[in-house]
Amino acid sequence: VSVPSPSLAMKVLSTLAVTTSARSLQSVFQQVVNEVVAWGKANGDDVAIQLGWVSKDQSFSVASGEVTDRLVRRAVTTQDTWLYGSGTKPVTAVAVMRLVDAGVINLNDTLAEHVDPFLRRDNGTTVAELFGDNVAQATVGQVVRMAGGVPDFEDSIGDPFDREVFQAGYKEWPVYSFIRFSAQQKPYCNPGKCTAYSSTGYELLGLLVAAHQHPTGTYTDLNLTLAALPDPTRMPSLQFLGEHGPLAQALTTPGQAVNPAWGSGNVVVQDQTASILGWTCGNMVGRAQDVAQFFWDLLGPSDSR
Repeated sequence: VSVPSPSLAMKVLSTLAVTTSARSLQSVFQQVVNEVVAWGKANGDDVAIQLGWVSKDQSFSVASGEVTDRLVRRAVTTQDTWLYGSGTKPVTAVAVMRLVDAGVINLNDTLAEHVDPFLRRDNGTTVAELFGDNVAQATVGQVVRMAGGVPDFEDSIGDPFDREVFQAGYKEWPVYSFIRFSAQQKPYCNPGKCTAYSSTGYELLGLLVAAHQHPTGTYTDLNLTLAALPDPTRMPSLQFLGEHGPLAQALTTPGQAVNPAWGSGNVVVQDQTASILGWTCGNMVGRAQDVAQFFWDLLGPSDSR
């Protein structure tokens, strides 16, 4: 999806400001997404959008655009499911904070003290062996806040790991392949000395949650729905995919992965395994309406949930 130009952004804001009072908010947002799709087409981009809205008084979704689904061109609908990538990270953070609220862990605990026993048994290593003694001192709170110094699997010249994953075809990638590739990179900083985006940090947090949910199991036993969502019936389409099976089992929009550094065109994501999502850093699939419901329940006024 391309980012609209500043002129289109101003038009969208003007549309909202002028028409919201006279029309329903849903119809206004429908007009907005239609205009974004039209702008994309005019600029040679194939754009499809689904938008969910939840507030104290309203709940709705809108959709616009088309996708090529198994060679058939069709309009997207409000019932389609989409990948949310790093939108998964707030869900993983909620799972961690529920452990904090339950008194199971403390944000000032080191991540390693909770992860190492599980990591040693499940993959034969420790945080210190992977990332060094400094990162092993990162606290749970620092990793949640992206301040643990944990290097990221996407932060290397030419993006070689993502290129290999997306271009490998139908193949399962254990989460430890992401983590071990990241461990080849230099830590961003000593814990607490910088803020640097790290998907790998949220995979390590997934191990923390798994270690407390299934102490004698493996990371694939993690049920993130159970760990993070107090009432999953309020957002029934949300799924957090493991590494087994095709994405097409849960994803109705095909999606494409493209990076100019890869030099090989687009990759249809739907045809690959769920493992390419990186587990608890990016494995959420669902409808925009249910994602909006999750964030409303998390951040909305307490008297309206």
